[in-house]
Amino acid sequence: MKKESGRGLMTELDQVREALTAWRAASVRGQKIPDAVWRQAVRVAKRHGLNPVSKALGLDYSCLKRRLVVGCGSENGSPAFVEVKPSAPSEDIACVIELEKGGGARMRICVKSAGSVDWCRIKEAFLGA
Repeated sequence: MKKESGRGLMTELDQVREALTAWRAASVRGQKIPDAVWRQAVRVAKRHGLNPVSKALGLDYSCLKRRLVVGCGSENGSPAFVEVKPSAPSEDIACVIELEKGGGARMRICVKSAGSVDWCRIKEAFLGA
């Protein structure tokens, strides 16, 4: 999130502040802030940061953060799931693994092809877990 400060922040805050002031003047106590006003606040918070915007507008930091995070999910505002597939390990990656038990026993393994080793079985065999 890129944070900017100065005149741009004040101009954008003034626009949202005016919308909040108008809503507060016309609303009944306990009424929820309209989504349009929240969207304006989120747009400003994306550019200038959550803390300065929530303080300047008198908005709850957690509510603003939640709306910002949910709004970043997808175009329609719902959270998006992104699947990240691990890349296949390269067969020619060399590595050194060192294991040590609490009693002081140590094991050091040097391999030239780390992708072909079952590390969980080696750990279980050595540590007994």
